[in-house]
Amino acid sequence: MLDAPPGRIGPLTVPTISVAAQIEFKQMYPVWMPERPRRPKDADDLVRLLTVPGRADPRTPRP
Repeated sequence: MLDAPPGRIGPLTVPTISVAAQIEFKQMYPVWMPERPRRPKDADDLVRLLTVPGRADPRTPRP
């Protein structure tokens, strides 16, 4: 999941999760763990992630 370029927090270099990986996680979580349905916050996050300008994944799945 940590396949995006490193990010920075002040002087620290930190691993980051790519937009594509975040989308996959947010979409698949209810499938992988059906006893834990998608939260409203996750659906909102998914909409935001799918509209990130210049994201590499051209698919437009629906939340």
